Amino acid sequence: MNTIYRSLITVILIILFNTSSNAQIVKFIKNPINVKYKVYISENPDEASLFVFKVNKPELAISNGLWYIVENPMLFKNAVTLFKVNSIDEADLVVYYTNDRNKAGNKK
Repeated sequence: MNTIYRSLITVILIILFNTSSNAQIVKFIKNPINVKYKVYISENPDEASLFVFKVNKPELAISNGLWYIVENPMLFKNAVTLFKVNSIDEADLVVYYTNDRNKAGNKK
């Protein structure tokens, strides 16, 4: 039952995350209290709910799974705030970083 709720929450978060105008511009912050989503970065693609390809310019973060990660949290005040967690159980979203831009987006 817990798996069903986790899957449902993940789908809802991905939909909300992808409909925000700044959804693909993200910043990791150190304070989990002020965070929008808790993210687990997985080395295993089978665990991921979202495949992410990191882009090097904000204007390239134009579709699902293409993230521009802001290095300085003071920049891009409208960027989605994320907090990296150490376990899948704590995460709202499980991300796998891919080197293939064509694989970016929701896990199929």
